[in-house]
Amino acid sequence: MLHCSQCGAEYAPCSVLCPACGALLPFDPSCSLFAVLGLGESYDLDGTDLRTRAVELQRRLHPDRFAQAPASLQRRSLEWSTRINEAAAVLGDPLRRADYLFARRYGRSALSEAQGSIRDPELLMRQMELREQLEAISEARDQAALDALRRQIAEDEQRLQQQVAQNLAVVEGGNEALAGALQEWQYLRKLRAELDRSEESWDFA
Repeated sequence: MLHCSQCGAEYAPCSVLCPACGALLPFDPSCSLFAVLGLGESYDLDGTDLRTRAVELQRRLHPDRFAQAPASLQRRSLEWSTRINEAAAVLGDPLRRADYLFARRYGRSALSEAQGSIRDPELLMRQMELREQLEAISEARDQAALDALRRQIAEDEQRLQQQVAQNLAVVEGGNEALAGALQEWQYLRKLRAELDRSEESWDFA
């Protein structure tokens, strides 16, 4: 255990504030995003609880509270605040949360890998087919087909999220299957955004 320099109370590693006196504790960049918010490292989490924790910490780290503090303490506040914002953004997004856990487990980001070439030929073919389908729908301005494709994407995303959760629950192995599921999920999310933009463009044409 560590000890607060203000009151001497013990505190757990990665704590933001002293549990006894509320003093702002030293910033530790090695802390996981889960630890920063006082959460266990798990894919399944309560989104409401996550947001509540982040908001409460940010309230206690508001710049006004440190306006008259030494520069070192102001810097510490900014470092923690930035890290908490990152934790809320990443862990609050099911896809980014899964990729963060993947990176923690395997030392690499599956989503960053997807920025390059897709190595899975089946996934690549699936992506090409969906894109061609969207292009044909957009050209024809077929609202019914667009709505059907949106439903299909939503169902596929739900399926992938369940698959990802199951794979993350397995302690060892399955990294390639998990990486593929994350990459496919990321692609579907991008395709859904393109679908929405395409539909919006119809209203202004």
